[in-house]
Amino acid sequence: MTESPPDHLTAVTPFQKLSAVTRAETHRLLGKGGVPVLVIVAITAALTSGVLTTLIIKSLTPEPTLIMATAPIEAGAFMSALVLSIAAVFAVGRDHTGQLGLALSLTPKRDRLFVARILSWAALTAGVTIFITIVIAGLGLVLSDGKFAGPGLFCVAVSVVGSTSMVLIAVALAHIVGRAFGAVLLLVGVNLVLPLGVFAVGAMIPEQAAEAVSAVMNATPTPLYMRAISGSTIEDLGLGHLMGGQLGLAVWVLVLGGVALTVFRRRAL
Repeated sequence: MTESPPDHLTAVTPFQKLSAVTRAETHRLLGKGGVPVLVIVAITAALTSGVLTTLIIKSLTPEPTLIMATAPIEAGAFMSALVLSIAAVFAVGRDHTGQLGLALSLTPKRDRLFVARILSWAALTAGVTIFITIVIAGLGLVLSDGKFAGPGLFCVAVSVVGSTSMVLIAVALAHIVGRAFGAVLLLVGVNLVLPLGVFAVGAMIPEQAAEAVSAVMNATPTPLYMRAISGSTIEDLGLGHLMGGQLGLAVWVLVLGGVALTVFRRRAL
């Protein structure tokens, strides 16, 4: 196992401060060897999904509705978060095949490098999500004659927070596994297989246990994410339903992030 140099050998110089390391990591993600292509794919897929959803809803309900102002934003945010999560898994997995050693030679303090990488992915995800949701919200605002601007902007805000949490979950899983292929399998398992598996088990057990099974399924990341960005359900389910999703995602990020940091500190290069 490779150990970090003693603290007296890794004093914080201006280029070693967390803010500087975070900027460098963000620049690396967007530069050659990073994920610029997948960022473009995420933006394109998200905008396409959002615009198509807007046009479909407009064709079905010509009159302005809350769903027209919120559902397309949710669709675009979901697509963007999906692509960026995949990008994060492959990028982190690739780093563990050789680039991580170089990064630690430049930023020997592992905790600082780990936090900088988390923050860089958070900044990238937030920036992409803000861009695509603002564009989609603007289109919805035009087609709905300027109505529901408040709910639309609220949906933009919760989509940014929820999508950032989902991508950070992917980043944490990739750091825990350390290899892209294994991280992809774990990502699919946590976000798709786990809730479906719990649902399947719930269909075969006595009705008395159905509530417990439902609670477990709803506590997995994908259902939580759908709740966290569900601005279109506020009128029916209330704000608490949505905020419960945001809180659940935050717990996943904190738990997996803590595990990932522990693994990152101990991983041999």
